[in-house]
Amino acid sequence: MFFCMTFARHICLVVSAALVFFAWPSGLIAAEIDFSRDIRPLLSDNCFACHGPDATQRKADLRLDTRDGALAELDGTTAVVPGKPSESELVARIITDDEDDLMPPPDSGKKLDATQKALLQRWIAEGAEYDLHWAYKPVARPVPPRVKNDSFVLNDIDRFVLATLRTKGHEPAREADRRTLIRRLSFDLTGLPPTWEQVRAFVADSSPRAVGKLVDRLLASPHYGERMAIYWLDLVRYAD
Repeated sequence: MFFCMTFARHICLVVSAALVFFAWPSGLIAAEIDFSRDIRPLLSDNCFACHGPDATQRKADLRLDTRDGALAELDGTTAVVPGKPSESELVARIITDDEDDLMPPPDSGKKLDATQKALLQRWIAEGAEYDLHWAYKPVARPVPPRVKNDSFVLNDIDRFVLATLRTKGHEPAREADRRTLIRRLSFDLTGLPPTWEQVRAFVADSSPRAVGKLVDRLLASPHYGERMAIYWLDLVRYAD
């Protein structure tokens, strides 16, 4: 009897996985799965609360935030079997109609849609590779992209900015006049308008380092620290 039930469950899982595969949008099939972009957010939003790094909140000793944890056999089942979504308990739990087995649980208020289920199944079918969070990777210096008509470029950062703008069909805006530029820099860095004396001095300064000196002065101002502190105070919900 147990063999029959297990076999029937396995057949249903294979059929369900196949149906989901053929229901995948063509764009999704063609796109390359990226763990950090496509899979980690799904697992983090829907699974890590109960199957993540916090041992005090972890259910069934299952971890899905690491590959070793996802591939570990627990009580005769394995959440993720690389290359075999039909044998992966994770797939069985996200496509089942049984609310007692469904994951995420109905009472969690979370629910995977068809595209998200398809992504998880395809990820497993392709080997269920994990990728370290960027914070845990060695720092590597990127190679600045080559750009044409690079009169806009003053340093390597500008090359990245210009290349990204052009991938979106944009070109850099023309440099603002001096009065506009000092107002923009002052408001951006300190949240305050420049004084009339500061505007006159900047407009009169024709040296190549005029903008750099202005930025250095604004960054050295206590008002810059006050401006930046606003964001952190908002994050910690500080208020007088």
